[in-house]
Amino acid sequence: MTADSTTSSPSGAAGPDLLEDRLSILNLTGRLGLLVDERDWGTLEGLFTDPVEVDYTSLNGGSPAAVSPSELVGGWREVLDHLEATQHMIAGQVICLDGDHATCAATVQGTHVLTNASGGPIWTVGGRYDFALSRTPDGWRIAALTLTVRWATGNQHIMQLAAARQ
Repeated sequence: MTADSTTSSPSGAAGPDLLEDRLSILNLTGRLGLLVDERDWGTLEGLFTDPVEVDYTSLNGGSPAAVSPSELVGGWREVLDHLEATQHMIAGQVICLDGDHATCAATVQGTHVLTNASGGPIWTVGGRYDFALSRTPDGWRIAALTLTVRWATGNQHIMQLAAARQ
């Protein structure tokens, strides 16, 4: 996907249906960060197809995986519920529509807060999310999610400390 990708019909015109799709996708991808920060796990699960392809290898290593929405959100919940606060900002979405499928690239920054005795209380990660989306009978859903970490600062160990508080 290139930064100059736009939404358009085959004729090049952006019609009302394409604009509605684009707005739905902007809302969907933006809600991801808000729902994580609100710890609204049940609503968050509804943003994804089942299964959802997840690639967090640039952050955690390992391999990409196909998981259920409950597995994905459950993994986030296990750690994030033990942090004092998070703020995930997803912005600059560039959407490419292709019928009932779409891609969306966005910048992302996630800040994680946990007071601890072994270092600073904040870890912030910045990078890019690449979403693959599918139109379902219930609207657009995230079918794949790839995080590419570009930078990080602060105490990365707060995530392990939070996970250990279970």
